[in-house]
Amino acid sequence: MRLTLEQAAKAMHAEVFGAAAAHELTGAAMDSRLVRPGDLFFCLPGARVDGHDFAAQALRAGAAAVVADRRLEAALALGATLVVADTVRALADLGRTWRKLTSAKVVGVTGSAGKTTVKEMLAQVCALAGETRKNYLNWNNQIGLPMSLLSCTGQEAFWIMEAGISRPGDMEELGSILAPDMAVITNIGPAHLEALGSVAGVARAKIALLKYLTSSGTAAGGTALVNQDCEELWLAAKKTLPDVHGFSTRNAAAEFYGRRAPDDASGSVRVELVLSGRRLHLQWPKPEAPLLENALVTAAAASLLGIDDRLIEQGLLKACALQGRFQISRHGGWLFIDDTYNANPLSMDAALDRARELAGSASLVCVLGDMLELGGESTRAHQELGRKLAQAECAAVLFHGRHSQDVLNGLSEASWTGRFLALDSPRAFCDAWKEIGTTQGVVLCKGSRAGAMETFLNALYAETAT
Repeated sequence: MRLTLEQAAKAMHAEVFGAAAAHELTGAAMDSRLVRPGDLFFCLPGARVDGHDFAAQALRAGAAAVVADRRLEAALALGATLVVADTVRALADLGRTWRKLTSAKVVGVTGSAGKTTVKEMLAQVCALAGETRKNYLNWNNQIGLPMSLLSCTGQEAFWIMEAGISRPGDMEELGSILAPDMAVITNIGPAHLEALGSVAGVARAKIALLKYLTSSGTAAGGTALVNQDCEELWLAAKKTLPDVHGFSTRNAAAEFYGRRAPDDASGSVRVELVLSGRRLHLQWPKPEAPLLENALVTAAAASLLGIDDRLIEQGLLKACALQGRFQISRHGGWLFIDDTYNANPLSMDAALDRARELAGSASLVCVLGDMLELGGESTRAHQELGRKLAQAECAAVLFHGRHSQDVLNGLSEASWTGRFLALDSPRAFCDAWKEIGTTQGVVLCKGSRAGAMETFLNALYAETAT
């Protein structure tokens, strides 16, 4: 961010008290421990702490000014305070203003599964064509998204930003801030059904991003790229924007099409991507291969941005490791898959298919947790998960959460003969692990964020290291 105090105050409809330590604001912060000189510090309310309590500390650390919802007498002696009615809304207003001032091509990425991975992969490709910025990790909500925008200098060629939603109205708030030149919707599935109601509700919520498409910050067009294999999503997209671009791994006539080619003698994964008639042939070692859908949508988006095929290929072939998102490591005879960041039925299916392929003829053990926020679909979804685990011929399933019986019911319906263990804690998991009865294979660890399945995986690391 490069704005004067006066520009920021005007954008946020703020009243300024005191004098700023710097004439230009160069960044934004919401954690006083991470403040850098020239930052604008936002006093955001939280469940455990209130940012207003750290305003003075932020100013002492070099913040040019603080944004608060009231006068802070202790802070006034140290620097300027911009008083607003609501600090979260002010953050959104400032992010929206800053986005309008950039000349970068702004890409908004959303979807029920894979959006963070696609954002990272697309940023990796775009970085080969020009300076690129992206969200930090998954800073993709009403606080994280504007903070990510404000971290940019405004001189970049590309901003690749993901938008994450969980309830009706979220996308309208995020879309109005981001105003993307290009909107990318990776897919839809049964995620956040507790608030969004149904897969059709998910489609409506995601498609709302298309209403905020712009062209270089002006309300004049923009480009949309949508997964046409998700029928409800594709029909809603076509209704909203008739000239939407589609990608598919099923329809060879699609504008952007991808298919899995036969593996070569070494077992490497080979794919063919067809980009508006142009063909790319890519190959990865099996553990490093991205999902075909993710590789395709990344290549399609980059192509629509005008990036050369050679750079697209180069960017896709670079490793793109994300913590908690199908990270693979080997410990003794075990190949561990850390996919613990989050889970819904769509992402669980993809992870299970990929883990089964990696295991080959070896044993596949699944250490899983609840898939949350599914509302009335929770029981059915976990029973279906049990049936799919049986189809994948898992040697053992270790499950943590209140839906363990639902998963077991699904396994039983499929006449599964493996070993099932319900887990109460990481410590209990270590005891249960000893009952598995095998010393090698593939372990998939996955569950919704609230289940903290990484703690079980860390316990397993320690157990297998001894």
